[in-house]
Amino acid sequence: MTTTSYFKTKDKLKEKSNYHAWKMSLDLTLEENDALDYVKGRVVEPPSSAPVAAKTKYKKGEVKAKKNIVDFIHKPLVAYISGLDTSKEMYDTLVGMFKVNNENQIVFLKNKLKDIKMDRGESIQSYFMRIIKNKNDLLSIGEVVGDRELTLIALGGLTREWDVFNTTILNNDRIPGFDELFARCSQEEIRMMERDKPSNGNNPTAFSAHAERKNNAGRRRQGQGFKPGFKEERKRRCFNCNKFGYFARQRPHKKDTPRDDDNNNHNNYKDNGNQRNNRFNNK
Repeated sequence: MTTTSYFKTKDKLKEKSNYHAWKMSLDLTLEENDALDYVKGRVVEPPSSAPVAAKTKYKKGEVKAKKNIVDFIHKPLVAYISGLDTSKEMYDTLVGMFKVNNENQIVFLKNKLKDIKMDRGESIQSYFMRIIKNKNDLLSIGEVVGDRELTLIALGGLTREWDVFNTTILNNDRIPGFDELFARCSQEEIRMMERDKPSNGNNPTAFSAHAERKNNAGRRRQGQGFKPGFKEERKRRCFNCNKFGYFARQRPHKKDTPRDDDNNNHNNYKDNGNQRNNRFNNK
């Protein structure tokens, strides 16, 4: 079987920054070539009394594993493993040299993942993408977050508008996986948007109907032939004769003036006074 190498020269192990990606790719290549058990120590060298066929098989496997390891590192690193006898020793030496002591970083990223909360007005897609990014950051340093843990973190970070949905999910016998939860949250988000449409005050149809009724009412009042009711008539008062039911410009008897009314009132007052004086004199 031919050896397969997935890495380009520039991607070979050189420093700690690309250690995890290098290790993952190397492990896949070793597994494909049936050599991973050699570097993991699961296949050991047969004793001297073993059959020749077993010794030959072990030797071929060792050579294949060593070749894979050398192909995945830069030439300056060959000097560190050239004096080692087995592929396991070579593999363990490189892992020990470049493995990042990242316990503090793992704790920091895990706390950051647990503290992710959905912002008010944020979309479900944006919220879940932030969780996925943090999960990938942990994966890049060799820390795997379980699917159930991601689901519980996502549910715990939803806003209060999602309380009913959250309770429904948690009360089920089976907690959905992270991908399934993302799909169900997306559907629920669409349903919530449809539900809030009539009550959010932005319905153009309702505004149009209200404006149309208001305009029609104004045209009826301003149009010809409009007949006001009793309350409307009480609002109309003529300031010439102080009577209700019309304005001064609509007064039916325009020849009468306030001055004429005042003169009539004055004459009536004089007549009443003369009558009282005459009764007094006759006594």
